[in-house]
Amino acid sequence: MATLHHPHYILNFSSTNHCSPFPSHSSSSLTNRSISYKYKLPATGNRMTRSSSSDQAFDVIVVGAGIIGLTVARQFLMDSDLSVAIVDKGVPCSGATGAGQGYLWMTHKTPGTATWDLSMRSHQLWTMMAEDLQQQGLDPMVELGWKKTGSLLVGRTFAESDTLKGRVKQLSEAGLKAEYLCSRDLSKREPDLLVDKDTAAAFLPDDCQLDAHRTVTYLEKANRNFASKGRYAEFYDDPVKCFIRSDGNGVEAVQTSKNTLYSKKAVIVAAGCWTGSLMQDLFRNWGMEFQVPVRPRKVCLYTT
Repeated sequence: MATLHHPHYILNFSSTNHCSPFPSHSSSSLTNRSISYKYKLPATGNRMTRSSSSDQAFDVIVVGAGIIGLTVARQFLMDSDLSVAIVDKGVPCSGATGAGQGYLWMTHKTPGTATWDLSMRSHQLWTMMAEDLQQQGLDPMVELGWKKTGSLLVGRTFAESDTLKGRVKQLSEAGLKAEYLCSRDLSKREPDLLVDKDTAAAFLPDDCQLDAHRTVTYLEKANRNFASKGRYAEFYDDPVKCFIRSDGNGVEAVQTSKNTLYSKKAVIVAAGCWTGSLMQDLFRNWGMEFQVPVRPRKVCLYTT
């Protein structure tokens, strides 16, 4: 996710496969990283009327209507009085969000790494959302497809199993509920799993899973409650073509195939694994090279 806010930039690396349904959970080597840049933007007008082809103004423009983009929009709408527009070349769940598994797992995360604090905070925020729904008398399973599944990281050799003991100790010291399961305990918990004498597992009972399609539907519904107040609009099937520069060399507006959307506060690019190529294309129109180390990666995930 890249946040444009000039003239300085801040680099924040975050795991994209944790806080939404992104492909891998089996190895930290498969963790994708996203980068965030911040720029100060000029003020513009405040015309909120939506049309099929027009100039419109919002406080915040979010590029990308996946689970992250919609969640970012939700937080602005709930925690401020800012107006938000969300833009996508397709529709929600047409990209990585719709293809992912929705795992909210900490088993494969390592305390002390660059992504640890973000991953912990992400896990906490999703858990808080589920708890808030319960307090409202709603069922998180119905609204989000929320399930506390727990997670297992399995070692097949003596060396792998011994490494898992250290991981369980590390995760426990970091404040997570983590258990080491020897081959006997693992067989009792997962009787259908092929287990031999060297097999063991790290088990985190509080890890969860959500359904991306249900969650996106809930987020859209919640966001649209602010549309009648003139604070929210969706521009789907409307690809971003370029950024429009201000006189101060900031980002003044987002030009899509159908609209020119002016931003008073910030433009947030939340295009997931396509953020890198999208940012490259958008800044190339300015005659600038802008490298963001994020790219799509295809991963095969086997579940039992």
